[in-house]
Amino acid sequence: MVQGLFIRRISRRLAEVEVSGNTFEAYISNGIEMDFLKNESVCFLRKAENENRRSPFDLYSVYDGDTLVCVDTKEPLRIAEIWASKNLNNERGEKLSFYTDTKGMTLLAFGRENHDLMIQVMGTSFVNDRAAYLPGIPSKALNERLESLLWMKDRGQDPHLLFVICRNDADCFYANQEIDPYFADLLDEVKEAGIPIEAVRCVVDEDGMAIDSIVPLR
Repeated sequence: MVQGLFIRRISRRLAEVEVSGNTFEAYISNGIEMDFLKNESVCFLRKAENENRRSPFDLYSVYDGDTLVCVDTKEPLRIAEIWASKNLNNERGEKLSFYTDTKGMTLLAFGRENHDLMIQVMGTSFVNDRAAYLPGIPSKALNERLESLLWMKDRGQDPHLLFVICRNDADCFYANQEIDPYFADLLDEVKEAGIPIEAVRCVVDEDGMAIDSIVPLR
């Protein structure tokens, strides 16, 4: 990781950052507006794998007050893979694989042919009064992910839902009904359908992100 200062958000996917007195562009994988992306916030950057890319860095994490928050959208999938390997792999005796459905949603799956156990992963960096939540804005994509869980359950598959909280200052998770009542209603339907749901809180430091603990749903 490379430490820098967040200067400003140039566009939805690009930030201007300062590293050792030099100014660079950094790619933001999470296109959602986040209040803590402020001028001169300390941030950590990961060097881009493609050396020929216009922006040499990926924005990995940014401080929100005293809390370091991961904003890299690939990290929740990596955390979910670790979680699933510890919690589900022993039951299945099968190797995890990534599966992309017809709508472009990426899920974790067991069973390469039938994909009979699917894990829908949702990461969040939003916290209010030590409670993590989704969505931050009304989101058709998040609603479609919950709808897909109900569809998989109806097909006889074994779907799971994992919320990955990309910061360590949340003690629970809830659906933000004020922002998107439909999302909250869908999450209730997922619960009623008997689909397993868990939320994991993560600790973020200058070296990356790791699972801290399971937190309850509110």
